Amino acid sequence: MEYTAQTKTARIAAALEEMILDQRIKNGSFLPSQQILAKQFNASSRPIREALKLLEAKGLIAISQGRRAQVRSNSLSQYVESISASIVNSKINPGKLMRNLMQVRITVSTSAAREFTRLENGKEYLSLLWNSSNRMEAAIPQIMKKDASALQTFLEAESAFQRTMIIANGNQILSTIYENLSPLLDQAMKNIKFTPNQLEKRSKNYTYLCEALEHGQTDLAVALTLVTLTNLENKVMDHYPDEGHMITSA
Repeated sequence: MEYTAQTKTARIAAALEEMILDQRIKNGSFLPSQQILAKQFNASSRPIREALKLLEAKGLIAISQGRRAQVRSNSLSQYVESISASIVNSKINPGKLMRNLMQVRITVSTSAAREFTRLENGKEYLSLLWNSSNRMEAAIPQIMKKDASALQTFLEAESAFQRTMIIANGNQILSTIYENLSPLLDQAMKNIKFTPNQLEKRSKNYTYLCEALEHGQTDLAVALTLVTLTNLENKVMDHYPDEGHMITSA
């Protein structure tokens, strides 16, 4: 009996969520009363209340005492942001999360490298990539001298490089998801100890990648992207193994 109620709750929540995201229910407008919704979905008041709580948890509606539920936002960014917050604030295996993030980065970045020569504004993206690559290269001498601020500069430039590759792919949904979850990956980079030689090698790979993109060497660009990010993934997973205790991410 409980399973049926949960299934009905999920079904109602999904139907209302679709109407909100499709903008059939506009931002700022009020949902019908719980009595009307119960009649509309042929349900009792309990699954209606539970469905509204699910939508509130996702940040799609606001519920006030004595008032009908109001649509807070129907934008994809707000929705993904609320989902991301739910992931970040729940009990997760950090290793699995990091692997998923790295694999998203690898998949989308290699796709962007493959399609780069077809981009209408490829020169603009390439300029941004060169800027990030040059910043990484310029930081290496100071990193060799154990300058902590130079390491921070390198990691920020590397993050900007990868973000540019993701955005260049042109997939708004993936870009939005990445923007909301990438801070976790950026923080992970700060927690991992890289040797100066490892960072120098990565810097050179990014330079080679820019050169390959600039000269339209698609196969080489894809290979460099795959090798660089796979090596980085292996380093991340050494620090955050898949197997381990569940923790609450802050």
